[in-house]
Amino acid sequence: DDWKTEKVTATRQRMGGKATGTRQTVKTQGKKWDTLKPNPPSIRVSTGTAKGRKLKSPDVYLRPMMGKVKEALFSFLREWDVLKEECTFCDTFAGSGCVGIEALSQGMGRAIFVDYSKEACGVIYENLELCGFDERAVVVQSTAENFYQDPVRALGKLARAKVDVLSITPPYEEVVYSDLLTMVANADALLGDGSFVVVEYPVELGLLPPVVAGRMVGMKNRKYGRTMLAIYCIRPGVDLNPRPEEFAPAV
Repeated sequence: DDWKTEKVTATRQRMGGKATGTRQTVKTQGKKWDTLKPNPPSIRVSTGTAKGRKLKSPDVYLRPMMGKVKEALFSFLREWDVLKEECTFCDTFAGSGCVGIEALSQGMGRAIFVDYSKEACGVIYENLELCGFDERAVVVQSTAENFYQDPVRALGKLARAKVDVLSITPPYEEVVYSDLLTMVANADALLGDGSFVVVEYPVELGLLPPVVAGRMVGMKNRKYGRTMLAIYCIRPGVDLNPRPEEFAPAV
């Protein structure tokens, strides 16, 4: 593949209370608030065994997955029958852990949470305990990139060989999507045939390609306001129907 992107400019309103500084500036996800008073958005578990549970947010800048995007994601996962006990979810760039906790609430048996922020990891632990999921999960303080290359220890703690769903919700302006997704597509220790990869990205990036690294195949690619949600599958089986027409035209 010769697909290549650069860092994208995708300014979003920063979530906080009254502004004491400029909102339309890049804020590093996982870093402390600076010129805005911290007033993180209220996040609740949407459905399942922990439905309605209010989750804590770390005192750092976050851009959590929008409710309508999360609802669509779990509708697709239900369609593909992965919301079940024997399946494992991996939430990277996890923030408060709301996406992975939603997966546990809706029936997935185990989950791994990865975030570089020590504060975020601490809050994820608290949210897992709050929902009664702490014995079904592992929290890893690491960059997502380092974790993709060496997930064996975390998988071993859960007695799982691979993950069934990997969620990637990075800070839009801090990653190079082509590098990140190529690394994920080649993460053999983390993903096996039939594993799904969920990617949230900004409309400013343009459409992602229908295939990454020859093995990660596009299944869905939908737009929700200024947010795009792409779902890939590693070498999908014959019972799944890729939708290349929803992605960028093949070059």
